[in-house]
Amino acid sequence: MVREICLRCGGEMAHMGQDKIQLGKYGMLLGAWSNLLSGALTVDIYCCKKCKKLEFYAVEGPEEEENTMTKVECPYCGTSHELDDAKCPHCGNRLY
Repeated sequence: MVREICLRCGGEMAHMGQDKIQLGKYGMLLGAWSNLLSGALTVDIYCCKKCKKLEFYAVEGPEEEENTMTKVECPYCGTSHELDDAKCPHCGNRLY
């Protein structure tokens, strides 16, 4: 993504490069050890030349979870929903 204008002051934005932001948080007992398994997010960093505001933009979107639940059609409204739903999330009719 190319950001040319600062959202705050309208000044010119300069691309400062890419970096990785550590995901996760510090815990009371383990400190930063849990961050090793959390991974990192690669971001583009832009800085306003006028007001020095920093903006971060993800290079890649977050990984989407694969939904492995089987989908079926509602017999009342015909929309697709997950097999284990007790009621249709669209029309609200009881399915079983």
